[in-house]
Amino acid sequence: MPFSNIDTTFTPAQLAAIEAAVAQILANLPAQHNLTKEERTELPNISDERYPYAQRGIEIHGPNNPLLVSGFAGTQAEATNDFTFYNQSEGIIQRLLQVVEIATDTQHVAGSEGYVWLRELYRTAKGAAENQVPGAVVDDLKTLFEQQGTPPPTPPNP
Repeated sequence: MPFSNIDTTFTPAQLAAIEAAVAQILANLPAQHNLTKEERTELPNISDERYPYAQRGIEIHGPNNPLLVSGFAGTQAEATNDFTFYNQSEGIIQRLLQVVEIATDTQHVAGSEGYVWLRELYRTAKGAAENQVPGAVVDDLKTLFEQQGTPPPTPPNP
């Protein structure tokens, strides 16, 4: 594997510093929304293919055609602010996604190492049980290991 054993834990100071950093990020967001899954799919947005059109509309067409902007959907200044915020957010989001990816991958490695250890414990306990060495390890863990590789039952045809 391209990494060595993690064999570490967060110190209380590290956990507190990370929590404080996240709180600081949230405290510095000038606007915050936590959309529902439904709202995320229903709200129109500037996706990759719409971005150049939005950019031209907000930066060129709106300022050059002020009579076409009715104010119904907001003012030119508000649209410019929204677009600026959108663009500013992109760099922040990419950095945060990088942090999430590294944290997730590192958690995955730690979980993998723990699982490899667990498999070895089970293998050893199973060998001991086969030699009449008493223990509850096999009974407790066999449900996990005996079901691996077994395909789920085929549902009956209606």
